[in-house]
Formats: sequence, structure tokens, C-alpha cells
Amino acid sequence: MEYIKIPGVDKPISPITLGCDSKPFRYGEDMSNLLDDICACGVTSFDTARGYARSESVIGRWMKSRGNRDEVVIISKCCLPLGYLNRVKVKNIRKDVECSLMELQTSYIDILYLHRDCQKEDPVALLLEMNELIKEGKVRAIGVSNWTCKRIGIANAYAKEHGLVPFTVSSPAYSLAHFEKDPWRGSDGCISIQDNEEELEFYKTKEVALFPYSSLARGFFSGKYLHDDPAFKSSLDRPSRVSYYSERNLKRLARAEELAKQKGLTPASINIAYMHSQGFALSNVIATINPKRMEQNLQACEIKLSESEIEFLLS
Repeated sequence: MEYIKIPGVDKPISPITLGCDSKPFRYGEDMSNLLDDICACGVTSFDTARGYARSESVIGRWMKSRGNRDEVVIISKCCLPLGYLNRVKVKNIRKDVECSLMELQTSYIDILYLHRDCQKEDPVALLLEMNELIKEGKVRAIGVSNWTCKRIGIANAYAKEHGLVPFTVSSPAYSLAHFEKDPWRGSDGCISIQDNEEELEFYKTKEVALFPYSSLARGFFSGKYLHDDPAFKSSLDRPSRVSYYSERNLKRLARAEELAKQKGLTPASINIAYMHSQGFALSNVIATINPKRMEQNLQACEIKLSESEIEFLLS
């Protein structure tokens, strides 16, 4: 299994990151056994956020009980908007980080993201504040979620010119499915890089690592139901139906099912293999409470699809 490195983070990062925004994490349940099992599969990185209810405290209790803080990579996020209220502001970064450190019961966050973007805010000012947290040892690396490559480029060009730490990680939505509509509100909303050539080419440079969320399109490519199953649409949650349930994506799922059958795989594995065949520095954020599925996800990272197979899936 190929692990990736992020400047400033002295631990290897697995090609799959466990997403910790599921209900058990949000409700503050004891997820220690699951987290142990996920680590045993080879996963080293865990994605949480200040805005994920009690998720950070669940991870904090687990790390304290296991004494494994220096072995795992913790990703958290700050400045999530409250409804339509923009919180992507310099003054909220430190406030949220201090709360996250307390909940996580740690002195540092391996990778800190800005949870959303707001075009009205100066990206350089946000970068400068996050660099201060790096200087203080509270953060090791910085990134963004739901930012365009143009906005990342503005901040990183300034960082290069002034000897600062740039954004080295980005987390947009990305999967085989086309992102039809943003179901969430707040600031500038959420973005996907699927079917966006400018964004995809940006990540192929590997200057910024790609840690996409909704890597299985919120269950659309889970394989639990086939594309023509009458129960399929009702099995999806509202954000998944809004974002992904379309004729275009049903056709892509049907092709993924066909290719999966040929290769003896699952549609989920085909979806993951598709992303890992693009040449990115990549770690998919996937939420699961089933260690066996995580093992399948990790195995899929090593499958490389041919150009003709990729064209087939997207046609």
C-alpha cells in the first residue's frame, strides 16, 4: 500500500482517510474498537472538524486511552459557516482551533483546513493567521476544503514569495459521480472537481495533495443497491439525492457495475480505482463503520484502470 507524505507532517498518510462525520461520532459514542480496527487495516489518518458535533471528543478520548497520538494523523477543520452566516474570517480561526485542541486532548493538529471559502475574504490574510498557528506548534500543515484552485493559487503564490508555509492539502468533493447541485448552504458553498478539467489538471501537479470528501458520492457508489433497483433512490439521504441522483450518474453507476462484474470487484472499488488512476497525491475521505469494507477500499487504491476503462466509465 502506497502512503503519501505532506510537508510538515512527520507521519505517513494512508491512501484512505477515515471520515468521522457519521452519526456515532456526532453523537459522541465510544468508537474505540472501530478506530482500533480501522488502524489495524492500515489507515493512519482521521478526518474530523469543529463543526462535526462531538466527533473531535470521540477521537480525543480514543487517542488518550490508547496513547497513540504520535502514530495517527488528525485532520480537523475550522470556520464552518452557521447557516448563511459567514465564519470564514481570521478572528474565528484561532478560536475554533483552541476548542478543537481541547476536544481532541492534544497540543497540535496535524492538518488544519478552512472548512469553506468566502470570496469576500482575503486568502492571504487567512493564510497568514494559519502560519502563526504553525509557528506556535499548534498546527503542522494547513489546507482548505471547498476552495477553487484559483483561490489556492493566490494564497500559495504569496506564501512562496514571502517564505511562508503554503496550503498543501485540499478537500473538495470528488468521485466518479457528477456533482449536480450543492445541498448545503453557507458562505460560497461546496464544490466538486469532477468533470472540471482546470481543477483536475491542478491536482495532477501534486503541488497540493487531494483529500476529497464524498469519495463514494455519499453512498451512491456503495454498491448496496444496483442502479435500476426501485429501492435505490429512497436509500440515499437528502444531500446524496440532491447532489448525485441524476440520469447522468445512474448511467455512470451502471457502467461501474458492468466493469466491476468483469473484474470481480464492487462498484465502490471501481469508483476508488478510478480516482487512484489519475496520478494525484490522493487520500480518499470515506466514512464507514465496517472494517471489512475499509479493507476493500484500501485494496481498491492499488487497482489501476486503463485509459479506455476510464473513458468507458465517463462516456
